[in-house]
Amino acid sequence: MSTNEHPSNQKPNNEYWRLGATIVFSLLILLSFIISQTVAFTLYAGSQFAKHPSTDEAAYFNALLSNGDAISMAEIPAALIGIMMTFLFIILHQRQSIEDYLHLHTVDSKTLLKYLGIMILIIFILNSVAALVGHPTPKIILDIYHSAKQPALLWFALIIAAPFFEEILFRGFLFEGLRHSSLGFIGTAILTSALWAGIHLQYDLYELVIIFLVGLILAYAKAKTDSLYIPIAMHSLMNFAAIVEIELNLV
Repeated sequence: MSTNEHPSNQKPNNEYWRLGATIVFSLLILLSFIISQTVAFTLYAGSQFAKHPSTDEAAYFNALLSNGDAISMAEIPAALIGIMMTFLFIILHQRQSIEDYLHLHTVDSKTLLKYLGIMILIIFILNSVAALVGHPTPKIILDIYHSAKQPALLWFALIIAAPFFEEILFRGFLFEGLRHSSLGFIGTAILTSALWAGIHLQYDLYELVIIFLVGLILAYAKAKTDSLYIPIAMHSLMNFAAIVEIELNLV
């Protein structure tokens, strides 16, 4: 079965926001996420700076950009607001429920285990390639993890909050709006993967290419299974594996 043949994918175009509206609303969702993240980060940084008033303010704020606790305190509320904004635009469309619009369809355990197995294989391949070419784990990732005084909060931000928001937006709202336009599946998979990579500009070109390729795989998994839960689970597993590798000093 091709990625365009699933019966539940065959819905009239008016069941989703049109191409222009989908792009505009997606940008508004991203903007709300960025603003919320900035406000939360600033409030946290300000509260921490108040405890160290003699510290150089600019240097202190710059240091917090790679601080695990600061990242967690900014990511979690921003992800929640981004998800709520996405739900709001779906509700305003008044054509489908949130579950149907995003394809929040449950799958059987066999399918879930199959795609988690695929992600484990992908992680193994990526780690092998990185080791082969001598590409180290990005310093910012190590700094974020090792600076976290509340690791449980960081784990929640990276394994739950970030994957849920990013998948709901990129493989959910944006993906469905674009796929049911003239772009089709291939154009949508490429564009959403590129945009997803584009929000990770803290990494170098190597990581951005990897994120883009993983995005293509997540897009395929979403279309093939007709369930957004699959790419969410795969994304969470990928982030979980990265944290475990750092914790076990495997990178």
